[in-house]
Amino acid sequence: MAQRSLMVVTGGSSGIGLALARRLRERGTDLLLVARGADRLAAAGRALACDTLVADLASAEGIAALGERLAGVERIPVLVNNAGGPFRRPLLEHDPDEAREAIELLYLAMVRVTAVAWPGLAAARGSIVNVVSVAGTVSTGSAPHYAAAKHAAIAWSRGLHVEAAAVGVHVLTANPGPVATAAFPHDRLRGHRWLRHTVIDDTRCADTILRALERRRAESYHPEWWRAATVAQAIAPGAMARLARRSRAKFG
Repeated sequence: MAQRSLMVVTGGSSGIGLALARRLRERGTDLLLVARGADRLAAAGRALACDTLVADLASAEGIAALGERLAGVERIPVLVNNAGGPFRRPLLEHDPDEAREAIELLYLAMVRVTAVAWPGLAAARGSIVNVVSVAGTVSTGSAPHYAAAKHAAIAWSRGLHVEAAAVGVHVLTANPGPVATAAFPHDRLRGHRWLRHTVIDDTRCADTILRALERRRAESYHPEWWRAATVAQAIAPGAMARLARRSRAKFG
């Protein structure tokens, strides 16, 4: 028997994904959380009384498992693409395996998840939230493979926003700045007198993403003032590079 409607959150066992899932669940909707870590995912599913699926979305097997789960779903009002990981190895170590893994999880997983969810999204004239990062537009010199994959994800998400609108599907490209989560605790930033103000928690991030979604915005920054940094990157890349070098020397 087909399931009429289901919202889907990938990377939903912790951090921004779990915070978004909590807010969506408060609306009384049926919800599916997808993540790699079975224990944390099970705990999140119990807390929210929702369905879960253990799947590595960087693998063909994980995508196939998600496709099988969604095959009987008629409508997907919201898909949140949030699966991620840190990928902190320096570029000068020339590790092609980490580069490939970052692209697979942070970019291609979004493409593949959206493809398997597309029939339900189109039927619902639903919304896609692609949780990317300001790291995709502002060069900081940290977690470089992560940043490179996020660059790709942002370009794809922006293009999808244009094409999906033709069939009534809305796409939001959400760009959080530093968000304190298990994967990215940002301890050094939070310990700095001034820079601690650049870090927000996952609940605040989720709330501002959902407000942007309700307003059907094409792109959002969290906090919003990060948009100014992306403009500065575009018009003064040399100055931003010098700032990044100084920041990296101080904070690593």
